[in-house]
Amino acid sequence: MILTSATERLILRTLELADASAIQEHFPRWEIVRYLLNRAPWPYLHDGALHYCREIALPKMERGEQWAGDPGPGEISKPR
Repeated sequence: MILTSATERLILRTLELADASAIQEHFPRWEIVRYLLNRAPWPYLHDGALHYCREIALPKMERGEQWAGDPGPGEISKPR
């Protein structure tokens, strides 16, 4: 089930695997990543968003361990 919450300026919805390409396009910018306190690898991997969505966030969401955003320290950069 896709949950959605909206305001005049923002729409939040449940993460989907299809979101990986948009995340990959917009996320790997130093002006964003620098505030994540070593929670995301830098430089950002060429498939970092796909890996995060497919291997970390979506499985945790299916298990009820995470909503959509907080992977925890170091989890994005775990070896595959």
